[in-house]
Amino acid sequence: MGRIKLIDILAIVVSLIPFAVYAIVRPSLPDRIPIHWNVSGDVDGWTSRDQLPMFLGTMAALGFALYLLTRFMKKLDPKRSARVSETTAARIGFGIVVFMCAINCLILAPGLGKFNMTTTLVVMVSLLYTFLGNLMYNIKPNYFIGIRLPWTLESDDNWRRTHRLAGAVWFVGGLVSATLAMFIEPKIMFIVFMSITATLVLVPGIYSFVIFRQSTSGSHSD
Repeated sequence: MGRIKLIDILAIVVSLIPFAVYAIVRPSLPDRIPIHWNVSGDVDGWTSRDQLPMFLGTMAALGFALYLLTRFMKKLDPKRSARVSETTAARIGFGIVVFMCAINCLILAPGLGKFNMTTTLVVMVSLLYTFLGNLMYNIKPNYFIGIRLPWTLESDDNWRRTHRLAGAVWFVGGLVSATLAMFIEPKIMFIVFMSITATLVLVPGIYSFVIFRQSTSGSHSD
């Protein structure tokens, strides 16, 4: 599916980092390790020290699969219509790999009980939003990533204007969410975070529909 690039090797290395960390810290890990938290930050899911690599592997495999999807989307597109830059797509995929690696390493952190995991995860996901928002403007029409609505896919102008707004909204929204998470109680922050996430989805979607309606009404008036 193409030549191996440096970013492919980096994605593999980053995916394997948690396993190297696990091998180093395994003797000091407790028998039971938390892997899931509720909205208040309390642990409600555990795994054993020996079964932890299965969880790490699942997370790493998911991140790397998403990387491959973005990296080779042009070749995977049955219509060969994706025009997104391979560099931009690879950066998005690599960002997801780094995100999954960070979660895995966080679970292996020796001071896991010293901070609220829900707050930490909200900050991490919010920063992922900011990262994606910074690349949103460079995403060209495709069926895999971006604001993929019927009217954005049918119009290059709609796609461009929608993603220009979405990039700004996601970038700012991610920063606001990450900042608020450090000052608001986790349970309340989770509600705020979900509201911000809904806003990041709805605002570009509504904006793109407004553009679509304006373009169709203009063509009908002609």
